[in-house]
Amino acid sequence: MSGRTDVLIYGVSALSLAAAATDLIWGRIFNWLTASALVLGMAVSFWSGGLHGLGESVLAALLGLALYGWMFWLGFMAGGDVKFLMALGAWGGLRYVEEVAVLAVLVGGAFALVALFFRGRLPDLAKRLFAFLRTVVIPELEVEPMKIDRKHTMPFGVPIAIAAVWVATAHPLVAWGMPLWP
Repeated sequence: MSGRTDVLIYGVSALSLAAAATDLIWGRIFNWLTASALVLGMAVSFWSGGLHGLGESVLAALLGLALYGWMFWLGFMAGGDVKFLMALGAWGGLRYVEEVAVLAVLVGGAFALVALFFRGRLPDLAKRLFAFLRTVVIPELEVEPMKIDRKHTMPFGVPIAIAAVWVATAHPLVAWGMPLWP
């Protein structure tokens, strides 16, 4: 492996372990962790790629904000998850943050379905989803938004952390024949 790849894998792994642990233990990813990781990721990118590396790092952090920020704004995701993705973008760059964002949603969705199944809440979700989709499709009905039960949320930092390490080491979407870019 190249020096840059090693630094990416070790940096992302350490950040992901810390973020997943804090999200599981305290239910949040702390600002001191995401802010320091963001700055360190930009510094490493500058060290390894000069101004071009720093520029890509900044753009990747902003892309992370764009990819998950809207979900925070709508109340579907916590701010620490968004800042975690931004820090990962600063470490890995544009293509990396895209792949992590998509894979984290897939991993998180799989975790959520398994959790709903074992808690016996999958039929309730199916009913609420059907009611929502019906109001979206039939123009005469008033849109019935999906209600989020805060008692049954999961720490999304864990799927992001899994996706971050997985993408840094294996690029699973590419391996599955689903590259996000040519």
